[in-house]
Amino acid sequence: MNLLQLTLTHLAQCKQRWLGTFLVISLLVAACMPGPAPIVMPESPLIPGTNTALVENRFRVVEIIRHGEPVVFDAIQPVFITFDKRGELSKQTTNCNSDVYAIVAESERRYRLIPGAGTAKGCGELAEAQYSKISEAIGATTEYELKGSQLLLRGEDVHIVLEVDNP
Repeated sequence: MNLLQLTLTHLAQCKQRWLGTFLVISLLVAACMPGPAPIVMPESPLIPGTNTALVENRFRVVEIIRHGEPVVFDAIQPVFITFDKRGELSKQTTNCNSDVYAIVAESERRYRLIPGAGTAKGCGELAEAQYSKISEAIGATTEYELKGSQLLLRGEDVHIVLEVDNP
């Protein structure tokens, strides 16, 4: 074996040792490093299962004020709102559609709603127009307040009054 071959063989062996050492050091460093920071949700009664007053009651929509004007929903009354332990708000009517919104809690009383699944029954033009206005109003709410048997949902330019109406 000539000197060039011997040198190349030696360099290849050194490279393998260095790669092995580098891999071991990298694994040790990675094991000692903290993982990704855990996601910390704000303490909020809107977090699934933490507010029994919301989860254990059905609420009937009594009044909706949007842009300073009442929203009419007489063609689809009654409209019910329920909350579940998974963190969802459901809106149902007895003779028209229903929708589900995921609740993203931002603070103790503030939230965002993300529209989810809904039905698409043919409710008639008037009922569908009213249903659409209610959906827009509920989707614009960002905070709530419980006052006895009333639940108030509010947003920048919306105010909804609900009352407990359990079957």
